[in-house]
Amino acid sequence: MIDIDLFKNHNDIVLDTGIYIKYFEPKENELKRTLREQFFSEKSDTTLHGHYLLKSEIYYILCRKIGIDKAEKILDEIREFINFINGEFLYQTASKIKCKFPIALSDCFSISLSHFKNCPVLFLEEKELNEKIVKKVNEEFNTKIYIVS
Repeated sequence: MIDIDLFKNHNDIVLDTGIYIKYFEPKENELKRTLREQFFSEKSDTTLHGHYLLKSEIYYILCRKIGIDKAEKILDEIREFINFINGEFLYQTASKIKCKFPIALSDCFSISLSHFKNCPVLFLEEKELNEKIVKKVNEEFNTKIYIVS
């Protein structure tokens, strides 16, 4: 569940790969409805930011699940809603996070982008991002990580 009130004061947001994969599942769910209403709408005032490692993850995961043609079509469609940012300036913070915490590299880039844009980053629940690690990363890197279901 996403508490939309958390994001009312933010015009920018980063969504991690798991959020996008859940959104593109064929089955309707509450997360999908909320994302569609709040972020994947031309009426939305929120800018979604992503990095190219995230784009690669979305592409290969969708490719494995639904085939290359459908994956490419989805990537074309999401360009309209996601501002993909070159990761060249994200690597240092992402590397520092990866050095200190056992978090997937792509997750570190999402957190780094969130830090750079000074905006929240949303993740689905994952073992690597337990409450203790989220708290430490938020404190040490001045980030706003939120876990949603």
